[in-house]
Amino acid sequence: MSPYTPALGRRRLTAAPFAAVLAAAVVAASLSAATANAQAARRTVLAFVSNEVSHDVSVVDVGTRRVIATIPVGGRARGVQAAPGGRTIYVAVSDDAPTVESSADAIVAIDVATLRATARIEAGTDPEQLAVSVDGRKLFATNEDAGTATAIDLRSRTTLSSAIVGIEPEGVAASPDGKWVYVTAETSNSVSMIDAHTAKVVGNVLADVRPRAVAFSPDSRRAWVTAEIGGSLTVIDTRTRAVVATIPLEHNAGKPVGVVVSRDGARVFVANGAAGRVSVVDTKSLQVTQSIGVGSRPWGLGLSPNGDVLVSADGMSDQVSIIDTRTLAVIGRVPVGRRPWGVALVETTRGRGQR
Repeated sequence: MSPYTPALGRRRLTAAPFAAVLAAAVVAASLSAATANAQAARRTVLAFVSNEVSHDVSVVDVGTRRVIATIPVGGRARGVQAAPGGRTIYVAVSDDAPTVESSADAIVAIDVATLRATARIEAGTDPEQLAVSVDGRKLFATNEDAGTATAIDLRSRTTLSSAIVGIEPEGVAASPDGKWVYVTAETSNSVSMIDAHTAKVVGNVLADVRPRAVAFSPDSRRAWVTAEIGGSLTVIDTRTRAVVATIPLEHNAGKPVGVVVSRDGARVFVANGAAGRVSVVDTKSLQVTQSIGVGSRPWGLGLSPNGDVLVSADGMSDQVSIIDTRTLAVIGRVPVGRRPWGVALVETTRGRGQR
């Protein structure tokens, strides 16, 4: 009997089947390598947290819930925002004691890939908050002690103009349609409307007492302004430039500051510092639908690019709280630097062990 008869379960291995087996092995090895590379370089959400007292920025990996870097910025770090595309983070830095002029005053640029500060940009005195235009070409910073808003050309990193706004300007936001920049002024209780193209003030409106931060709806038709002393959320119609509603928050005792709008425009999230809570406001009913307990004195808020995660900077707890926006539950708390003030979130690709 031939040693290759089927009766013994053996068969001759010809050249063609052998080549097929070899090819399959190569494909399997390639797939294994691709899987390993995919695991090594993963998409992750990073939260950049400005720490007012420790003069630095903590970088939190939201997925692993740990600080992966601490970046010194050389002064009191407050406003923080990601540029369109998420490759650069800008931080407003000033002196601890407000002065007319200080060498600490600047906008610090941080490279997301290397997690290093790469530039200091002059933006007037005592910059507190900032906004980047939707095309990424301009940056607008509020100058609290000077009562102005400074426009910066980000390509040349030079000052374009300085507009006079209200007394002690703080919050600033650029509308998604690229038309407007709104600036809040906490002492004059006003909101200044700036033409994003000309950088000139085109209107003003009164808000509730001590307006702090502002955020636009995705369609740019409404602006939502927190009023710290008023304990409320002022709603502005951007077409008529008029206040259309004032929504009380946390029984007027929360001292709200930070505000962000969900990606679908259905909800507004507000950080109520004194109450230690984040209010959830329905944009149709203009009612608070839920209140989420976080740390002590939540100040700034940041929303992930896909809208699934909200992060609050809990100033007096020296931590951030991570909230799942689908369940509205706190899913993590991460210690950061001293007196976290603002938060900006980006999604990026990071390799295994990369810092």
